[in-house]
This record gives sequence, structure tokens and C-alpha cells, in this order.
Amino acid sequence: MYDFQSLIFNSATRWSEATSLVVLGVGLLYLLQGFRFARFLMALTCAGSGLVMGIIAVKLLELPFLVAIIAPAALGVAALFFFRKALMFSSMFTFGALAQYLAIQLGVRPNISMLAIVAGAAFGFSLVYVCRRMLPIVITILQGAGLLVVGFVGLSTALAPSLGYTFVDWSVRLPLMVPGLMTMLFVLGYSVQANAFQGDIESGGCPGLKDLEAS
Repeated sequence: MYDFQSLIFNSATRWSEATSLVVLGVGLLYLLQGFRFARFLMALTCAGSGLVMGIIAVKLLELPFLVAIIAPAALGVAALFFFRKALMFSSMFTFGALAQYLAIQLGVRPNISMLAIVAGAAFGFSLVYVCRRMLPIVITILQGAGLLVVGFVGLSTALAPSLGYTFVDWSVRLPLMVPGLMTMLFVLGYSVQANAFQGDIESGGCPGLKDLEAS
């Protein structure tokens, strides 16, 4: 079972300042204003999940590497035209990945970790029918919180290595430190986005949300 947090953090420690700032900027966009760009951000999520699944399929099934390129491009383009399906796919992927991540952080057995993916994906699927108006906000906040943490690791190791590597070391010693930090960021992002969404009298929300409600 892979320790995805360590793999991502170790990769981020080799990023340049510019790359880290871009990740931080995208994370802030997701966290604080995600509902305004829901259609575009869901397309990015679908493309990213397609890339992950394409790479896995290439490795497991020994398919041509072209599959890992075609899959994200096809999913990203399709997501722009079918917002509700893109939201459903993004929700399943986000909550499935989050469930496995938490299972890994809690130190469960690998087979339980795989079951966590299924349970998380099923939970994400159900949310489309339970709270579909607020689901784009929830998804973008979760993703934005993760991007901000990774961007912080990259920027801190580039500008203040002692700070960055200490944070990475603590994240290994304290498995729930990063989930706790993401929870605080989630509360911040939800308070900002929910208030902006409810008080956006002039535009009434993004076009993507209107399309979702009409579908």
C-alpha cells in the first residue's frame, strides 16, 4: 500500500518557487471561489482523475502509454458539456480518494483501504442527490485544501528548507496532522464560499450550478 502523502510531499520538495506559487494560487481559487468556476474546475478534476486512472490502466493492463494521454483529454472535454455527470464523477473520485487517504493515515490494512475507496465513491455518488446545490462548493474546497497544503510544502522547502522539511517530518510522525490542517482550511473555505454563494444576488451563482439544477 502506497503512502500517497509522502510520495506527493517528496515530489513537492523538488518544485521551484514558481511551480509552488502556481499550485498555491490554484488552491486558493478552488478553496475560496470554487463555485464561481464550477464547470471549469470540475473539468480539471475529471481530467486529473482520468490521468490517474489512465496511468494505473497502463501499468496494470500493459496498455500503450497513449491511453494515459487520451483518457484525461476525453474526460476533460466531456465534462465541459455534461456538468451534472462531471460533478458526479468528480464527487466519486474526490471522496473515494479522500476515504483511502484517511484509511492510510489511520494505518488500516491494505484490503480495508481498498474498501474505503468503494465506500467513499458510493458516498460521493449519493451526495449528488442529497445536496447537489452545495456539492460543487464542498468538492472544490476539499481539493483546494489539499492543493494549498502541497503548495505550502513546495514553497516552504524552496524558500525556508528547515521549515518545509520539518513540516514533512511532522506529517510522518503525526499521521492526523495534515487531515486536521485540511479540516481547518475546509471550515474557512466553506464559510467564505457559502456566504458568497448565498449573497450573490446579482449573478445568482455560476452557470454550471444553474445547469445542474435544471437537469
